[in-house]
Amino acid sequence: MSPLPTEIHQPPTIEQGINSLLDDARNKVCRTSEHYRERVRQSPGTAVLAAVAAGYCLHRLPVRSLLVSQVRLLAALAPPALLAIGAAKLCEFLQSKAREKPKVVPMLRHAGELHGDG
Repeated sequence: MSPLPTEIHQPPTIEQGINSLLDDARNKVCRTSEHYRERVRQSPGTAVLAAVAAGYCLHRLPVRSLLVSQVRLLAALAPPALLAIGAAKLCEFLQSKAREKPKVVPMLRHAGELHGDG
């Protein structure tokens, strides 16, 4: 039989998970940005035409009301999301404390035994 490993693999923390998601999003945005910059270099006329069309559409659409509704939605979803993150951090903390070796505390029968009076 092979010996058991002495170290237990620790699951990633909440911060590590969030940072990983943010890094992935940042990398994807950078790759997409570079892709579109290359497309603009290859065909600047098409890029200008697309920019004019996008500007016209944004001018015609009720952008302000869409932005306000998104801010309201974000404001409504932020407290539950923060509560969930806090609960996950508390769970992570409690699990890490449970993994630690428990301290041995002698059981006392009487309060006087603590001082050696018993």
